[in-house]
Amino acid sequence: MENQTMCKKIEIFDTTLRDGQQCPGAAMSLEKNLEFASLAREFGVDVLEAGFPASSSNEFDVVYKICESYARFTSSPKVAALCQLRPEQYDVTMRSLEPLISKGRARLHTYLPVDPLLMASSLGTSAQNRKREMVEKLFHHVKMVVANGIEVQFSPEGYSRMGGNFDFTTDLIRAAVEGGAAVINCPDTVGGACRRQGSEFFVEHMKEHARIIEAEFPDRDITWSVHCHNDLGLALDNTMAAVFEGPATQVEGCINGIGERAGNVSIEQACMYIKQFGDSMDGDSKLETQINFGMIQEISNFVAENMLERQAHWPISGDNAARHTSGGHTNAILKNPLIYQAFDTRVIGKEIKLAFGPSSGGNHAKAIVEQHGYQCPDAEKAVVAQYIKSYYKHRYKGITDDELIHAFLKFRSENHAIEKTVNT
Repeated sequence: MENQTMCKKIEIFDTTLRDGQQCPGAAMSLEKNLEFASLAREFGVDVLEAGFPASSSNEFDVVYKICESYARFTSSPKVAALCQLRPEQYDVTMRSLEPLISKGRARLHTYLPVDPLLMASSLGTSAQNRKREMVEKLFHHVKMVVANGIEVQFSPEGYSRMGGNFDFTTDLIRAAVEGGAAVINCPDTVGGACRRQGSEFFVEHMKEHARIIEAEFPDRDITWSVHCHNDLGLALDNTMAAVFEGPATQVEGCINGIGERAGNVSIEQACMYIKQFGDSMDGDSKLETQINFGMIQEISNFVAENMLERQAHWPISGDNAARHTSGGHTNAILKNPLIYQAFDTRVIGKEIKLAFGPSSGGNHAKAIVEQHGYQCPDAEKAVVAQYIKSYYKHRYKGITDDELIHAFLKFRSENHAIEKTVNT
């Protein structure tokens, strides 16, 4: 009997509207938040973190209205709302999630710092002496929220820099799980983690915490989540380490990698990574998401247009990610579009484009000319290409197809004979 490949689902937790909008210059109106939420539902994210409702009336309205919009559907992403460990915030946050509570799609996301520096800054210098109090408070608050029909996610903030607070972090995670939390998120809050840390690498701590919780709560199915910032450019590698080598089955990130400081892991990059490399080494299991890859370009464009500009060379969805100008590249791509692409860009709703520039050649010029309904014989293509480049000799960053055709027609109107042009 042949072995059947087992599929392991990796859930996508989209925090574009929460962590993303905390990035300077990225905030949107209520209407645009609702528009993004609609796109996220079609995109197939599992959880949409819609905001921090206790922080302002505007944030409350965003979370509540998104919950209302999702409640009209028989299925939708869960909606998560961030909440500090404060009694007054829990009431506000639960009210913001109310439209989805009865449908089992509401999640409260609470957190406490475990990084010693964060603890001193957020909780005061006496924080180290109040650890037992914080553990007990977390347990009671989580238990209360769960009793109200809301799923709870707990994050030990600054997890990757907990230092000597491993046992305290264990106590907090234990208390959250005992209180009924279903998701434990382990963030690299400042984006400073790296595999080179060896046994202190946060993924190693995640594995140890997962073993402890599994041993103490064998009947609980806990989702382990990873949330990485990109301050050292390592967010994708660290996130995938937590998924492929650690216990994480939920990935937190933002579209286009936006977010505080240098941003979060890019959702589209994480999903494409899993798609490309999700087969395990032994071939008996496979990682997958429920993402609609055909929508990546659309939702990426929305964020680029309404939140923060996207770099042209941004991986996966950037304008130049499937656009070529080099003569050698375009010659090959005209024969096989995938020769210089890591994946078929049509999967994400993106067509390969050829941009004519100073390094382009005759085949490129010929292809564009003929795409526009004109003839360009092979014997003439090199001359045409050189004429176009001379015509736009000061346009170092390339020209549009319309401009190329304009130069081509100018070439024709001057009645250049091939032989005469070559001899000149």
